[in-house]
Amino acid sequence: MGFDLIAFGETLVRLSPPGPEVIEQATSLKMYPAGSELNVSVAAKRLGLKVSYVSRLANNPLGRWIVNKCREHGIDVSHIKYADDRQGLYFFENGVPPRPGVAYYDRADSAFANVSLADFDWASIVSETRVFLASGINPALSSSAHAVTLEAVKQAHAAGKLVAFDLNYRSKLWDTGTAKKVLSEYLPYVSILFTSGGDAADVLGFTDPPGEDLALKLSEQLEIPTVCLVYGPGAGSNALWRAICVSEGKTYTAEQQGSLMTVDRLGAGDAFAGGFLTGFLESGPALGVKMGNAVMTLKNTYQGDIAWITRDMVDAYLAGEGGMLRR
Repeated sequence: MGFDLIAFGETLVRLSPPGPEVIEQATSLKMYPAGSELNVSVAAKRLGLKVSYVSRLANNPLGRWIVNKCREHGIDVSHIKYADDRQGLYFFENGVPPRPGVAYYDRADSAFANVSLADFDWASIVSETRVFLASGINPALSSSAHAVTLEAVKQAHAAGKLVAFDLNYRSKLWDTGTAKKVLSEYLPYVSILFTSGGDAADVLGFTDPPGEDLALKLSEQLEIPTVCLVYGPGAGSNALWRAICVSEGKTYTAEQQGSLMTVDRLGAGDAFAGGFLTGFLESGPALGVKMGNAVMTLKNTYQGDIAWITRDMVDAYLAGEGGMLRR
């Protein structure tokens, strides 16, 4: 069976108090699957792509719970490995502005962090897909996770596959200097790069104001054919964010429009990536950036890290259909 997308990463069990509560006041915690590559996988699958997810999970109920969540969305899990290690966790307080959301990681020595090169036959795995996806979170977890992810990216590139990579810098996992040094090893193999304006500055060292010029500069100087940049446009704009894609020297844009009530902001960037890759594979970057922006917008309205969108819903949003009720 061939896939449109194969993604590799760690899924954590996210534990959050109800609503805007903080952990200290909570009497219960809700469980959500949480991981950048899985979030992208779910969005892409729900939009119609054939998707396989690769990871290393704990051989216990938490690991099996994550696999069940993958299957719930129709994602292939045939390449997942189980290990007698712990499953990574994180706790998230979904703060209401001006109080920020806060993540507390408990993922050290996890099953994924202990991954080894012997766990996966990457040449065989990547031969099955059109796009291979990973992110900068993986190499931040351990030297072995870095080695395995880099090998996967190299194998995908050697096989002539599109390699999609999200910088996804996490300040609680490593410092910007180390991240810049390590992630530079991936860039020569990347076909599609996802980044924010902040990560472009802090990790890649491109301190130009975010915008079309910066996206084009990233593409040209890093020699990456397609670069997607999402950033806050700042004063003078009513939009919460703007998305720019430079692909083969041409620029495509979309931005958040209208009112938006954010229920849970986590996973919004991953939703963009899932939408973009779907549109990109279907008809190119113009549809990709529009679909990415639509899925990112809709993701903000769902609790948890996953975008519970449907293709009909995204198509209706792109067509400008509104209204508060459908009945």
